[in-house]
Amino acid sequence: MKVVLPEAKAFASIIEALSKIVDEASLKFTPDKVILKALDPAKVSMFVMELPSSLFTEYDVSEESRIGFNTSVILKFLKRAKKGDTLEIVTEDSYAKFTIAGTYTRIYKILNLEISEEELPEPQLEFNASATILSDPLKHGIKDAETVGDTVEFIAETEEEFIIKGKGEASETETRISKESGALISLEVKEPSRSSYAIEYLKNIIALTKVADAVTVKFSTRMPVMLEFSIMGEGKVVYLLAPKVE
Repeated sequence: MKVVLPEAKAFASIIEALSKIVDEASLKFTPDKVILKALDPAKVSMFVMELPSSLFTEYDVSEESRIGFNTSVILKFLKRAKKGDTLEIVTEDSYAKFTIAGTYTRIYKILNLEISEEELPEPQLEFNASATILSDPLKHGIKDAETVGDTVEFIAETEEEFIIKGKGEASETETRISKESGALISLEVKEPSRSSYAIEYLKNIIALTKVADAVTVKFSTRMPVMLEFSIMGEGKVVYLLAPKVE
């Protein structure tokens, strides 16, 4: 098996977010795409990545193959990738070889770990609110909410404004994202919705805002939130988080 991804830094950002959720994971390579699914130990959040073969400059996968790895181990060398570097992944016997190539070439070999995986079901949820916003306001909205407490509330009551509200015992903060400002790309509200989530879990995926210009946030009142990040055009990462019950 051999694949070559044109943007090593994009993959590094994906693994950076993943490393906040699980210590070990498994990449599944099929003839059509690369898939990664992970459930955090508390079973509060789920991370799903899909990168279609069309994103790769070379994709030689004739049969399903897997690479099991420690997230912190491969993150150490992936974070050293520079803008414009390519990433080649090759399986060799019981090892996986990662080659980062740019103005110079770095080669890393890791043991291909046997990772026990539980079958994760596809989420079957219907949402009453769906907002597509620029990634930067989402990142700063979460960081601003953290300054006052450990809970963030997503609010969509009209189709003109999406609100990120931070709540603490003695203070609150709001980030208002509107169509007028240009940061709110689209907002569909079937019925007014507001739901709270733990900031410690939302912070896990902030790294993805480095490689996704926009994110779609789907939620309903007192229901899970689904965040969908577009990666390099055709790829995607979906992050599903359970609501915080207060």
